[in-house]
Amino acid sequence: MKNWTFAHSLALFLILVIMPFGAWGAVSAGRPLLAWLSILVLLTAFLLIAGHGVIGLWRGMLVDDRNVISLSRTQLALWTVIVLSAFLAAALWNLFLGIEGALAIGIPIELWALMGISTTSLVGTPLILSSKKKHEASAEDKTQTLQLIQAQGDDPAKIRTKGLVIANAEPAMACWSDMFTGDEVSNGAHLDLSKVQMFFFTIIVALGYAMALGRMFAGAGAGGFDAFPALDQSIVALLGISHGGYLVAKGVTNGRIAS
Repeated sequence: MKNWTFAHSLALFLILVIMPFGAWGAVSAGRPLLAWLSILVLLTAFLLIAGHGVIGLWRGMLVDDRNVISLSRTQLALWTVIVLSAFLAAALWNLFLGIEGALAIGIPIELWALMGISTTSLVGTPLILSSKKKHEASAEDKTQTLQLIQAQGDDPAKIRTKGLVIANAEPAMACWSDMFTGDEVSNGAHLDLSKVQMFFFTIIVALGYAMALGRMFAGAGAGGFDAFPALDQSIVALLGISHGGYLVAKGVTNGRIAS
């Protein structure tokens, strides 16, 4: 990979070395909350550096094959960092206390379901879009969207179309607004409300659960951790509906197919 250098490899290696030892130092000082936060930051740094090494951008981990920042990638990365960092911190605290079965930490079934829903969106999105690439968008939709993109300050010459799907010519064009715009030629310059809804649901639930984990670590005692905080089933149902609407919206063809 032309973007990957020795510095990337060295940085990732150092993170893998520093993460367990730094976290162990925090739990040894009786500060499991600090251990969790340090692991969370280092895991985030690992993803950022790996994305930069592969794509050449710090946001590279979020860029998909259309060279846009993917909402489904963003939410899966968010949940992965939160859950994995919390599990490692809780396991280290249990090990420090000498608890038998230190890794036997219960993960609520609702949390597994939530992460499964996020994974389904990540896998289902390219499958849905791949079917749309088989049909060519109408010339009218192409012209209208390129005009709107130019009016918004972007260079239409760097926009690519793959059938009905719109894409950027290069990863450097990926921007945060990609998470809120449509995927097709017909709506690529418009706000996608299904994405906006899923973004807010994901952020609110993730922040709420992170706060619950923070309270769990702040109140750590000699008994250690045997389970993560529970998630209400209604929250999982709400996110499931949001993700379902997101995937259904992707499956509906919005533009006109060229005859």
